[in-house]
Amino acid sequence: MLQPPPEAPASLSNLLSIPMGSTTLYRVWRAEGQTQRDAPWWFSSVLGEAGGRFDLVEPLGTMYTATSRVAALLEALQSTLLSLPFEELQVRRLAIIAVPSAVPPAADLCDGTVAGVGITAAIWAGPNRSLTQSWAAAIRRDGWWSLHAGIQHDPSGQLRAVAVFGSAGSAAPSLGGEWEYLSETIHDDLGVLDELAEFGVHVRQSGELPILDDAPESIL
Repeated sequence: MLQPPPEAPASLSNLLSIPMGSTTLYRVWRAEGQTQRDAPWWFSSVLGEAGGRFDLVEPLGTMYTATSRVAALLEALQSTLLSLPFEELQVRRLAIIAVPSAVPPAADLCDGTVAGVGITAAIWAGPNRSLTQSWAAAIRRDGWWSLHAGIQHDPSGQLRAVAVFGSAGSAAPSLGGEWEYLSETIHDDLGVLDELAEFGVHVRQSGELPILDDAPESIL
């Protein structure tokens, strides 16, 4: 069970780290529709009792990225994975992000030694967002600008996400220098469909009814 983070300042400053500088991160974002954004940058902050898993309180925020394309896909599409409409891929883009060389390392929450400070896999897979947000706040308090963790929608436990801390809102990150990215569509990439299929995700084409395991014979 995930416990609240330690309250003493600097109690998490000696967590093991993983290099971030000169690495590549991936982020899937909504480029069309009601919440469209021209660029992938978005640092979300806690809103009442809602918010993302590692959101911080304003004026700080958190940008969610991953270390692979499929991890970014699973994280972005999580609420639609059971019956993924093709249209959800059409309105999204993939950002391939070049992390500046001067970016400091991330706190590695996947290292086994973090059990000693009370961290469990529930920090990335559990339902208690206020608790995981308090851990993110404590990690930032103790000097870290990002954290490296697993992802909730990966039963294999092999994929990794990186939550990057910064100023809340849509400004591009400036930590360590200029963050550059390439943007790609995903709806027309057969590799995306193959990667999703490896996790049992079926992309439902336009006009295709959702798959219902217990559908009555009359509609089959």
